[in-house]
Amino acid sequence: MKLALVGTGRMGQAVEAVAIEEGHEIVARFDVTNPLLDAVEPEALTGAEVCVDFSLPDIALDHVHRYSFWGVDAVVGTTGWYEDLPKVEKWVEEGQNGVLYAPNFSLGVAILVRALRGALPLLNQLPDYDAWVHEIHHTGKLDSPSGTAKLLAKEILDGLDRKDRIEPETQHGAISPGALHVTSARTGHVFGEHTVGFDSAVDQLLFKHVAKDRRAFAYGAVKAAEWVKGRTGLFTLDDMLSDQAAS
Repeated sequence: MKLALVGTGRMGQAVEAVAIEEGHEIVARFDVTNPLLDAVEPEALTGAEVCVDFSLPDIALDHVHRYSFWGVDAVVGTTGWYEDLPKVEKWVEEGQNGVLYAPNFSLGVAILVRALRGALPLLNQLPDYDAWVHEIHHTGKLDSPSGTAKLLAKEILDGLDRKDRIEPETQHGAISPGALHVTSARTGHVFGEHTVGFDSAVDQLLFKHVAKDRRAFAYGAVKAAEWVKGRTGLFTLDDMLSDQAAS
């Protein structure tokens, strides 16, 4: 498979290494010195079948529009544009391309989400368990809370009637029972740790994922590129896992 890298930083480099190991070819690279948005023709992709985008939040939406305008499939790991998903759905429909997006491409995180989703109906009937989310990343992380923490928090809000909003800020007093506290820490070189907890007076239940290497995300992105190639629609990593589980 021929791939174009959009963003050649640490994640882009990790994706390139894994893609080559998996037998794929990198045929185009775009970054701040060669911006994708400066390319006016799809020929700039030099035959790439899928674009893998780990760029910057402020240009990600424009990139997604360009992929649909050119009719090329894409895997997008850049966040910060999800409020425009209805608009993107129209672009993808018009472009007849496939776009798979995720705030975290670790397959372990996708499995954690599924495990959490399975447990929430029972936890919804057990009000003594109070939920919380905590994430840790390296000091260069741009957003806080992380996109993955927000994804996990949304699952909890959807699954627990007693939680009605996310509270990401430090609390200097008692927190409202309806608030889901989502906290963050930034330290050292941590690739990413996400913990979802349910605490009662007598015990505590933890769902936790620890990324040990950036390759965990790169591998998931390459697998996503293999899956989305030739498909039409707007997809998530969960769609890919559902399809694979059914096959």
